[in-house]
Amino acid sequence: MDLKYKNVASVYDLVYEARTEDVEFYVAQAAKAAPRRLAEFGCGTGRVTLKLAERLPDTHIVAVDMDADEIEVLDDSLRAEGIDTVETRCELIQSFRADDVDVAIAPFRVFQHVLTLAELEACLKQVARSMRPGGLFFFDLFNPSIPLMAKTGLTASQVFNDDEGHRIERVVNVNDRDYFRQTQLIEEDYKVTTPEGETYDLHWHYHTRYYFLGEVLPLIQRAGFEVIRVDSDYKGTPHGEGDYPGDLVFHLARA
Repeated sequence: MDLKYKNVASVYDLVYEARTEDVEFYVAQAAKAAPRRLAEFGCGTGRVTLKLAERLPDTHIVAVDMDADEIEVLDDSLRAEGIDTVETRCELIQSFRADDVDVAIAPFRVFQHVLTLAELEACLKQVARSMRPGGLFFFDLFNPSIPLMAKTGLTASQVFNDDEGHRIERVVNVNDRDYFRQTQLIEEDYKVTTPEGETYDLHWHYHTRYYFLGEVLPLIQRAGFEVIRVDSDYKGTPHGEGDYPGDLVFHLARA
C-alpha cells in the first residue's frame, strides 16, 4: 500500500498550509530585529522555520522540538531546499542550552503542551537563560474561551486533498476535561484514502492545558522577562479588544 503519509507529522503541513497569519507575524518580528542567532521552540515540521530561513539568510536558526517525527519532516525539507542555516534539535525546552540567542519564538501555542505552572515557569526560565540581555521573545497562547470550555466531543471535521490524489479526513474531539488542572485530551484521528482507493488510519492523542493571562504574567516576570505588550491577535490589537476569544500574543524583552 502507498504510505506517503506514514504518521501525523507527515500530514501536518497539508492540514495547516492555509494558516499563514501567525507565520507572517513571527517572520516580520524577527526580520525587524535582524538577529545573529534565533531560537524557535516547538518548530514542528518547519511551518515558520522555513519562512524564517528564507527571509533571514544571514541568521543562524536553532529549531527545537520534542517530536522526532516532526524534526524528520523538517530535516527533509531543509535538505530539499538546500538550506544550511538551520540547526535542528530534538529535545525538551527545559534541556535547551545556549547563552547567545538574540531572538526567541514559540509559535502556535507551543506552551499549551506544558501541563503545569511549575513546568511552564521552568520553560520560561530556560528560554531566558539562553538569551542575551535585551533579546526579544515572542510567543502565543489561546485566550481561553469560556463557551468552548463547556463543550466536549467533536470540535472539527475537515477533508483535505493533495496534488497526488490522496484524501485525508480529519476529525478532532476534545474529551477528558479536568477543570481543576485546566487540561483536556485532544484526539486527532485521520483517515487517509490513497489514489487507488485503499484506506488507513493515523492517530494523535495528547493533553493540553489552557492558561489565563493573569497566571502567566507573574511567571514571565519571575523568569527574567519584561513585558513589552500583550495583543489579542497577530495584527497588534491590544488584549481586551478585538474579537473574542482571540489569542494571547506576547512581546517580551530579556531583562
